[in-house]
Amino acid sequence: QQQQQQQQQHSTIISNAAPSSSSQDQQESSPPAVLPPWLSLNQSRFAPMKLRKLQHDLNTHLSSKEIDTVVSAIHTAAGGDLKKVAGASDFCSILVNSLEITDVPALCASAFHYSSLVAVRERELNTDTECSLDEHSCLQNAGSDAKYLCALAGSGIEGFGTHAVKIALDAARLKSMETLASEVVVARNSALDSQDARNLRSLLLSVNEEGDWRALAIRSAACLYRLEGLEAHRSLSSTTTTSPSTDGGSVKKKRRARVPTLEESRASQEALHIYAPLAARLGMFRLKTELEDAAFRTLYPRSHAFVSALCGGENTNSVGEGMKSVLDDITNQMKRVVQEDCTLMENIDNVSVMARVKEPYSVWRKILKMSKESNTPARSFSILDVPDAVALRVVLSARKLTPDESDATNLRREKEMCYYVLELCTRNWPETSDSRFKDYIKNPKANGYQSLHYSSRKRWRGTEWPFEVQIRSRDMHRVAEYGVAAHWSYKRNDIDGNSSSSSRASDTRLARSSESSVEEWRAKQAMRSYVDSDLTGPAQHLGDEFRRQRKLERDQTLAPYLEALSGAQTDMTRENVFVFVSVRSEVENAPTEGTVLSLPSGSSVLDAIRVAEKWSSALESGGNLYDGRNSFVALRNGLRTSAMGRERLANGDVVSIFPSNDLISTKKRSVNPHYFQ
Repeated sequence: QQQQQQQQQHSTIISNAAPSSSSQDQQESSPPAVLPPWLSLNQSRFAPMKLRKLQHDLNTHLSSKEIDTVVSAIHTAAGGDLKKVAGASDFCSILVNSLEITDVPALCASAFHYSSLVAVRERELNTDTECSLDEHSCLQNAGSDAKYLCALAGSGIEGFGTHAVKIALDAARLKSMETLASEVVVARNSALDSQDARNLRSLLLSVNEEGDWRALAIRSAACLYRLEGLEAHRSLSSTTTTSPSTDGGSVKKKRRARVPTLEESRASQEALHIYAPLAARLGMFRLKTELEDAAFRTLYPRSHAFVSALCGGENTNSVGEGMKSVLDDITNQMKRVVQEDCTLMENIDNVSVMARVKEPYSVWRKILKMSKESNTPARSFSILDVPDAVALRVVLSARKLTPDESDATNLRREKEMCYYVLELCTRNWPETSDSRFKDYIKNPKANGYQSLHYSSRKRWRGTEWPFEVQIRSRDMHRVAEYGVAAHWSYKRNDIDGNSSSSSRASDTRLARSSESSVEEWRAKQAMRSYVDSDLTGPAQHLGDEFRRQRKLERDQTLAPYLEALSGAQTDMTRENVFVFVSVRSEVENAPTEGTVLSLPSGSSVLDAIRVAEKWSSALESGGNLYDGRNSFVALRNGLRTSAMGRERLANGDVVSIFPSNDLISTKKRSVNPHYFQ
């Protein structure tokens, strides 16, 4: 009954926004003139090939019936447009290969999300198409995300379940926030500053607090899709042209270093500062790496080529082979050292050894930092100068020696075990002239990070290769990976019953918050009933059992990240509100100023204005909005505010500050749509 009610609610949302069939016929008969570069490359003739590739990628994850459902969703979402079939197939392939998302509802929602965004682009380009009365009413009343919701209307997504509908609607709302950000914040500059990027990330998380985490993943995948499309378009357009020579041959024209376009620059900045960090918080580190690498390659092609050469690139016989060999050698040696030490094994419950090679973008950031500290040109460094290009991570948990051993004693022994492992490392890999040791256990970072870092060198084929070992306890690792909030959520069952009343109240609040977040995540997992219903027990066939195990392992890997993310979203929504502020100057042709503000929860329009006065050059410090001169007027989401601006703000609100003479009428509460846009 609950599922039927949810189906009815989502169907009502879609049906209320459904455009008429005549409007759809006009859209099909009037193809767009020009689409963005990452969409214009999709050709109808490639649709069957790309669809077969997606089916091949899904073979190891889904059953034949489930694959047919995804294919059906792609065809339904495309509405017979083979270009959309090709693009949606590529988009779903990114989710499968880069995000390892193989949920049928998520893939169906992704197909409809992609096709709806293309439909919005086509509608904006095709000015001859007029909205129907129903669609016009939707655009007037549905809010800032109306055009994306209306694009889903009548698409047939309801036939693929309520979960797919919810994911698609959540992704549409996130897309609307991104569009507002590009219009209000990024429009004034091609680059995002760190504060704007941090607030934008928090805004997206807050807006999606009640939403499905897969919507965030879909929007992160959309950024990678856009970057890959821009790169493919760039490679085609930069093909060396030839001109005839006097002897009848051809002469290659010399190409200059290509400067990224404004669209490429914006997409890359968003990838580096918004979506890659979000991918990390979701636990999708492969997506994070691909986003960073694509953005790095687009923004700084020469630096990317330089760092790729440092890391070996395709030359597996030199640097790349050396890094891999050193990594394998020290990993095996570290495991052997730990397992053969009887004292250590008697005092620990479990220990894990993980290894990684630093990615090109991280290597470049490290080189830039070293260059700044040593006042040395960045290109004078080699990979052998980066101390943590190859790194090991040792994570351990101490065994309780007696049943009644307190947690405090156990934590103290874990710290002692970390220093003991450090001693084992120094015995096997002695200090060198450039060895480094950082004790973040005694001196934690401001964000709570604790670990021991020790660097040394390993000889391979006559060359000393640097590497780093990071040693931490299980609780330290939880803080480092998932955040402080996740650590306290994990420890909620260890609340001391003898604590003070205030401490108990605080702990109870934390426990309730964390338990709620876990329950919410489990509820979201349960919504994938026809995908994960076989995870509770072994499957009947070998292929189904393999897929079941793979899904189960993936869910278990993501679970702590999603629990931590849910807790962070709840905290942000409870404590903060994130709004857009746009300020138009009285000076003619002056650029509009815009930003994303983080304000305490419960803030009003006036609070946002007072903060804006501190950074906006168009406003006088001290306020000229409510001082009687009425030279500026504030609007909230396009509507006039009260004289004192007491309206309470919500996440995603747009506070627009205009010179009063730009309004159509001071008596009406509506503003000229041109300025609101």
